[in-house]
Formats: sequence, C-alpha cells, structure tokens
Amino acid sequence: MQMDRTRIIFVVIVGIAVLAACGFGAFTLISSMNSADPTPEPAVATTASSTKTSNSGITSAITNLDSPDPIWGPNHEANANLPTYICGADAFGSYFTLQQMQMSGKDIEHGFRLGIVPFFLDGDPNYDITEEQRTALLESSQWDCLLTTLDSVALKSPGVITAIVDESAGADQLWGRKIETINDIQNKRIAFAQDSVGEYFVYYVLSIAQLSPRSQVTLVPQDSVADAVAVFNNGQADVVAGWEPDIYDAESSGGRPLLSSEQLRIVMDVIVTSQSSIQNEADLVQNFHNAWFDTLKAQTADFDTAAANIAAWGHNDWTFVYPETAADDFGAWLESVAQADLNDNAFVMRDTRPIINRLNIARRIWAASDVPVPSDNVADLVNTGFVTRAAEQASLQPSGNPLNDTFSISPQLDLSAVASDDSATLAVLPCRTFSFLPESTELTLESRRILDNCVVPTLSQSIGLFLKVEGSSAWPANTPAYTEADILEVAEGRAQSVVDYLVSQGIDPARFIVEAALPPEDHRNTDDPTLMAEDRYVELTLVTVGR
Repeated sequence: MQMDRTRIIFVVIVGIAVLAACGFGAFTLISSMNSADPTPEPAVATTASSTKTSNSGITSAITNLDSPDPIWGPNHEANANLPTYICGADAFGSYFTLQQMQMSGKDIEHGFRLGIVPFFLDGDPNYDITEEQRTALLESSQWDCLLTTLDSVALKSPGVITAIVDESAGADQLWGRKIETINDIQNKRIAFAQDSVGEYFVYYVLSIAQLSPRSQVTLVPQDSVADAVAVFNNGQADVVAGWEPDIYDAESSGGRPLLSSEQLRIVMDVIVTSQSSIQNEADLVQNFHNAWFDTLKAQTADFDTAAANIAAWGHNDWTFVYPETAADDFGAWLESVAQADLNDNAFVMRDTRPIINRLNIARRIWAASDVPVPSDNVADLVNTGFVTRAAEQASLQPSGNPLNDTFSISPQLDLSAVASDDSATLAVLPCRTFSFLPESTELTLESRRILDNCVVPTLSQSIGLFLKVEGSSAWPANTPAYTEADILEVAEGRAQSVVDYLVSQGIDPARFIVEAALPPEDHRNTDDPTLMAEDRYVELTLVTVGR
C-alpha cells in the first residue's frame, strides 16, 4: 500500500516544460506582437533535490488540460437534475469520507452529485495526475475542491482552505541508522519522495537543528517512498523520510524511528476550494461542506457501516479497504491520523491565527530550501464562512468521536498521558546564547527574537515534545566569594526567564524541564572574561517521549 499524497512525476513536468517552450517559440515566429497578459515565465530554481517552477508558470503551461472522468455514485443518473461537485483526492484514509459520502447518498441528500477524481487509480494512466496538474485543474474551475496538505497550499496557493481534514499523528516518519538525535544528521545522506510532504518533513527537521539542506546534508530524492526506503536499505542513504506503511521496511537494514508526526504535528490535510466555485456557486460549496460534516457524523456514529460504504465503492486495491475486513482496514488507515470533526473545525475557524501561522512557517521552510514560494498574503488562503455556517446547524453536530481523537492545533496540549521520565533527547537546539539586561535575568529584545525563530514554531506544532531548559551562570571572583547557591540562583533565574517568555507565547508550562548548571571547577572565582563568557548560556534540548 502506498499513500503518495503529493508525488510529482518528474518526467511529465519536463515534458510539459518542453512543450511550453516549443509553443512559445512557434508563437514568436508567427507574431511579434504581445497579446493578452505578457507576464514572463517565472525563473526556475534548482536545488539538490528537484527542479520546480512556481504555480503560475505551471498553470499557464497547462492551458489545454482536461480532467479525467470523475467517478460517480450509484444514484448519479437518477438525479441528473442536481448540480455536480468535483473533488480530486489521493488514496488516503481520511479522504475516504468522499467515497462514504457517495455510497451513503449524503451528496444527493444535500442537493448535489459528488464526482471524485482519484489520483493514480488502478494503474490507469488517465489518473496519473501530477501536483501541478491538480493545481491547474482547480484554478481552471474544472474541479471544485482538492484534498491536499497545508504545506502544499503554502507552496502553491491553488485555492482557499475552507475546512481541516486532519493532522498526521504518526503516519509521517523519519528513520535513521546509528543516529541518536537530529543533530547527528549533519553530513548525512537523506532519502525521501521528492516533491512530497516527506520532503517538507525533512526540511522542517533540518530547520530545527538549523542545518542547511544545501551544504550540510546530502539530499537523495526518489520517485516514491518505496524507492526512498530501498535506497536507504541498499546503504545509499543514512536517513529516510516517508509514511506508513512503506517506511516500516527501513527496519530490515537496521533502521529505527527517530521522529514522527506523532510528536511533531506539522503535517495537516485540508479541503482546498476553487476561488471560482466560492465566488459563483457559494450555496453549492456550502452544501458540500454540510454533506462532508454530515458524513463524518455518520462515520463516528456507525464506523462499521461507514467502512462498508467505502469498501462497496470498489477499487479495493486502491483504497485497501476490502468488503470482508472493511472496519479493520479502514481503522488501520485512521489510527495514525487525527481527524478534525465539525467541533475541531469550528474551533480553528473562530481564531485563524494558528493556521495562518502554520502557513507562514511552511513558506519559510520551503523558501529556506531555495524553493520559490508565492508572494500573496497567506491570510487570504483561509475562508472561515463555510465551517461557521455548518457549525450553526444542530443536525450536523457530531454525536461521537473520531477513531483518533487527538486533533489539536493549539500549543496548549493535553499532556496527561505523557511522562517526561520516559524520555529521550531529540535535539540540542543551536540557539544557546541569550543576552539579559544588566544585573538582571530579564531577556533582551534580541534574545526574544531568537526564541521566536528557534523555539516557538517547533513547540507550537508538536505533541509529546518537552523542552529541557538548562541555565548556566559565570562564577566571577568576589569578596566575599559567591557560593554555589548564589550561582545556581542566577543560572536557574535565567532559565526560568526563557520559560516565562515561551509561556507568554502560548506554550503550556507543563512542557518545560528547568535545570541549572554550575561552571567547571577551573572556571570558578575567576576574573577571566573569556571563561566567564563561556559559562553564560541557556541550553535548550528537545526531549521526545514514546519512541
């Protein structure tokens, strides 16, 4: 089973670029006049991992793209008078709400006919749709919606996020061989499925340790997760990123899990709606969202029937949900996915700052890896209205909980099941020198800025991660001499100042372990400014549990 949500077929992209170039050359031979919209093709940035163009360049190149035929539900012909609503989606457990919607007739019940365009369906080349093609089909209004990841939206701005599907809660993973912390990734070879959420996961982890993907690691991009794991198992990579179930094959060559989206909640799936559909068919878009949440409600109320609906949709070797074992198969998909029900969505849409923050972080991660990103305002990529109106309808309120009920976009997390005693070091963060106001433990503005960049993004998108904050103070010569208690008091005060600032940024105080350290014996009672400078630091260590 392969859950390739954002895989891009490189050969297809190259072919499209060649055709576009030929067409442009022919056009210039015919006429030297500039016709409508003389916007130049954007520059292509080449990295060690892949070659990408911006969304607008790909969209303009795919001017004659036609969508493959949608898959319709059993009541499609009998309700031909109803409008249609077309959604593109990968084979992924939480996306199968679409299949359930069709087979249960929730689409018809809410006044439309749902058409599903499944990516890479049953080996049919008509459904081998690249990420750029998906963007073009959504922008050209051939599709009404696209189910994809938030980091992809940040990278391409293909439409507007109108609902949250889930957070990855362990499905996306990073494995290594003889690697204890992500600091040890430096100078290592990293394999991943190129242009996928796995690539984004790699870039995000590198950003935590402040390692450059261009110069401090070797990127080994592959066409799929299975290929990336094979490269790892063949000894051509030291680290591999991927998702269930293919990533587990890395164990055969001595690999072991280093980090997963269970601890680092950075992968979020969303419903992206066409701008044209929102502007021209807002009522139809609302009906779809009502049907989506109604279907989710039915799924939590009667999971076995929902799974049976998905199995009855057919294409079982694509969904991997089979009639004889439907509930078990569907449940296996959802164990590592924290679905967002209507209540979760309503919470997110009441205050969009966390999701906008995630979009900004995703853009910074992509841009830091030399991937071109759009310049539009990310706040314009979120539309709260459809969720808000759905939440006002009592009939759509959920009556049960999702199989994995751990969705949380807030940095205030439920840590009742997390024990810091059972922990392992994930990384020592590279930021460790902070300045304080004179004769004080109060952080300067520059130190707060460092924490905003080095710590806040990671802790605000994680679960199961603690931060050990160890303060250290110099031990200057003095009359009378300072005592250990004096020095520890200053050291702990500085560590606590860091914690207090992070708590003021919305991080749960229960996630910190505060410690103080004394300088080595030969640094005590000294007048040497160099030695004293070495001992003035606050060391930040990410600690993970459950590995």
